[in-house]
Amino acid sequence: MHAGSRVHLFTAVLLLTACLIGTAAGISLGIDWQQAPPTSSPFAGVAISSDGNTVYGGGNQMLVRNWDGSSSWGGRSGFVAAMSADGSHVVSALGTSVTMLDSTGAMDWTRSMGADCTAVAISSNGSFVVSADGQGNMVSWSGNGEFWGRNITPVAKRIAIAPTADLVVATTESGLQFSTPALNPVWTDNRSGSLDDFIIISADGSTVITAGGTRLSSHTNTGVLNWQVNVATAAITDIAANSDCSIILVASKDNSVRAVDRYGNVHWTYNTGQWANAVGTSRDGSVIGVGANDGTIFVLDHGGNLLTKRSSDTAIQPRSLAVSWDGTRIAAADQHNLYGYSLIGNTPGDTRSDTTYIMTGLNQATTTATPAPVSTAPETTEVPPSAGSPAATVPAPATTHASPAAFWLIVPAAAAALCLRGKR
Repeated sequence: MHAGSRVHLFTAVLLLTACLIGTAAGISLGIDWQQAPPTSSPFAGVAISSDGNTVYGGGNQMLVRNWDGSSSWGGRSGFVAAMSADGSHVVSALGTSVTMLDSTGAMDWTRSMGADCTAVAISSNGSFVVSADGQGNMVSWSGNGEFWGRNITPVAKRIAIAPTADLVVATTESGLQFSTPALNPVWTDNRSGSLDDFIIISADGSTVITAGGTRLSSHTNTGVLNWQVNVATAAITDIAANSDCSIILVASKDNSVRAVDRYGNVHWTYNTGQWANAVGTSRDGSVIGVGANDGTIFVLDHGGNLLTKRSSDTAIQPRSLAVSWDGTRIAAADQHNLYGYSLIGNTPGDTRSDTTYIMTGLNQATTTATPAPVSTAPETTEVPPSAGSPAATVPAPATTHASPAAFWLIVPAAAAALCLRGKR
């Protein structure tokens, strides 16, 4: 073989190798924008609307913005607050006041509770709101602020409304409470004390997933226990699930995120190296985002395989990562900013996994011994502003877009092909 031919062949091999390496690393997480909170206090809680266009960041003062930055507002307390799934409304509570805001931050109405509010929830389309206070009052309000129903319960820690808008679930100091939207009781857990902090309800309203301590539980919408298992070795920090709750993601302080099927079986565990502070998933479970305490954002497929990862400036805040329903966008907050990322080079709905979440017989309920509650240090925050403060417009920063990562792969592939063809 001539020396020139060997050089050409060696070059072709290098080009082909570069192409293969590039293909393996073709999925990336590009940053579209970043925005600081309205105050020096960091964000706490992040959500993305169902169309992927509106992002909510909670905390000392909330921030709500469109993905392209065309609309951005904030100024009210976001510690006890929630955005409707369609992004049309936000409900915020501070002190005894509950306030409904539209998508521009304008106040629709405000109502008073008997004591300081402990939890709020809003239906998927903003048609009704449920609020709870420190005296155990739970009240539902229609979309225009009219009184709908009331119930007296143990103090609620968190409230969730089913996507079907026919079930309200609350985690309380004494157990779970299932109610109708008018707050007529459906089922009550009468145990003394409750570990549960987190709530997810399936899209069809048939399954209720709750978690707290190291324990994960599944109930039917009438309160029948499907299963209850201890899935982590340290405190659970966040949970997420796809639309039918067949893939339940559990983030924990044991430096891991786990995937659990609809029957309580752990299918895989991914080691994040640091506390896994936040987790989110696309509607079909094909794209899973995990935020770690060292600032790393991991993007996994539904089989627990790493698609890509990216480092943020500081720790990802607890419960402060969300994935759009189609899996193309991720919003996350660290201690300094709220970020908007786009997943580049991935086909929405591509599970990229051979893992099968096998269906088994119904009501295969299992239980494990419940450990003592895990104590964690309380979060410290600045004192929120007064409830009467008007919504303040927050200037949107200049938007920056990451360049697609896959285009450059065409050049080495074509060059390698030409070199090899010329040597035949």
